[in-house]
Amino acid sequence: MAGSRGAKVVVNDLGGNFHGQGKSNAADNVVQEIRAAGGTAVPDYNSVVDGDKIIQTAMEAFGRVDVLINNAGILRDKSLARISDEDWNLIHDVHLKGSFLTTRAAWAIVKKQNYGRVIMTSSNSGVYGNFGQANYSAAKLGLVGLANTVAIEGAKNNIQCNVIVPTAASRMTEGILPEVLFNELKPKLIAPVVAYLCHQSCQNTGVIIESAAGWAT
Repeated sequence: MAGSRGAKVVVNDLGGNFHGQGKSNAADNVVQEIRAAGGTAVPDYNSVVDGDKIIQTAMEAFGRVDVLINNAGILRDKSLARISDEDWNLIHDVHLKGSFLTTRAAWAIVKKQNYGRVIMTSSNSGVYGNFGQANYSAAKLGLVGLANTVAIEGAKNNIQCNVIVPTAASRMTEGILPEVLFNELKPKLIAPVVAYLCHQSCQNTGVIIESAAGWAT
């Protein structure tokens, strides 16, 4: 969506499975799609816990950072008593710590520009809770708190920060959502909401928008 609207995009993706294991060429595939449609994009394969390296990729390729979409995610679903320290730490590293580190790495750049748009990706599990996702839901609601403070601290420098709470078909939800729902919950129906929040004319900051299947509130 961003690429089709003229944005120069850094596609960050390790390409692992939804447990955070392995690698693939997922980032390359998205870059090729953007370029084939006439857009500009480069891949990045760094982990979000190396957020400074992702921002460095953007600066080397394009010389500035205007929009940061924190959307990395994995699942380690287990009931509360069965969650290991590793299950807890990996989820928080990817979802919460990764979003913090990447945002922090971009902060000096967007402050100097006096312009920035930051999107945090939360979840219904974070807002409402969900069986077997104590680690995930805690990290996802933590992103709301992080976004609230980023919005406050960024206000004087025209840096907006908002939260998207999406329900969408993805590598992470494939095999979890029923097929009839998976086929209808298309990411392209949520992308316009994110594009709106990233636009220079957007006045929202510190808001939470839930979105699924073409619906947003």
